[in-house]
Amino acid sequence: MTSEHPALDAAALEARLGDLVARLEVRARAGSTNAELGAAVRAEPEAWPDFSVLVADHQESGRGRAGRDWQTPAGTSLTVSFLLRPGVPPSSFGWVSLLGALAAVRAVGASGLVARAKWPNDVVVGVRGAAHVDGWGSNRKVAGVLGEVVGDAVVLGIGVNVTQTSDELPVPWAASLATLDATLGEHPREDLLVMLAHQLWLLDEQWRAADGDAAAAGIAEEYAAASATLGQAVVVELPGGRVLAGTADGFADDGALLVRRADGQVEAVRSGDVHHVRLPDV
Repeated sequence: MTSEHPALDAAALEARLGDLVARLEVRARAGSTNAELGAAVRAEPEAWPDFSVLVADHQESGRGRAGRDWQTPAGTSLTVSFLLRPGVPPSSFGWVSLLGALAAVRAVGASGLVARAKWPNDVVVGVRGAAHVDGWGSNRKVAGVLGEVVGDAVVLGIGVNVTQTSDELPVPWAASLATLDATLGEHPREDLLVMLAHQLWLLDEQWRAADGDAAAAGIAEEYAAASATLGQAVVVELPGGRVLAGTADGFADDGALLVRRADGQVEAVRSGDVHHVRLPDV
């Protein structure tokens, strides 16, 4: 790690996170924090209690939806996975990724940016005057979220672009907090992790207190308010090759996206690639 991108300070993170996390492991490198945490939990479940955290200084084989790669230069991103053992009905687990997106929206917001959640896995920031990109408009992706069920638990991975330059970003619709002129401190990745962990803990506790009922917890309302997808025309590539077109009409009790077709019928989407026909420019 160069001096330009200092390594994460495990001792400082331990001190700052205190009793919030049950276990914190900081690794210099990881293929995928989700894959490595999932494998560790399967091998030694008792060693990874609820709200354990694995964070990597450099993630070499980051994964997005459907196993897609997401690569970033060493030391420029926050790549972290949380282990949640929520004890709520498994039918509610679909909300875990949405909780992660909301936590990222809040954490990015603390840096002075207005972020929104693009269902189900992305967090975007509108950039006034930015070039239009199909499916994204002038919005740029700053974070991605991936939840994976491991037994009675969920591994929740969150990756945030922090200090990359424009040349270091992997796709034209991506941005980093630095390229968006966010307010960053001396240790931006550590600051962001502390904020993210606290926000996720608060949302998770609120959700658990309602036994996984996101509407009763007030989380469904907050997610809808933060959504970049709700009300937008979307095209969904469903498993098996079928394509669904319509308008994002709402969210089901289990976190599924409700899509209203042209004939007025509503379908619930729980898996598949959701493309915005056009996100509104800011």
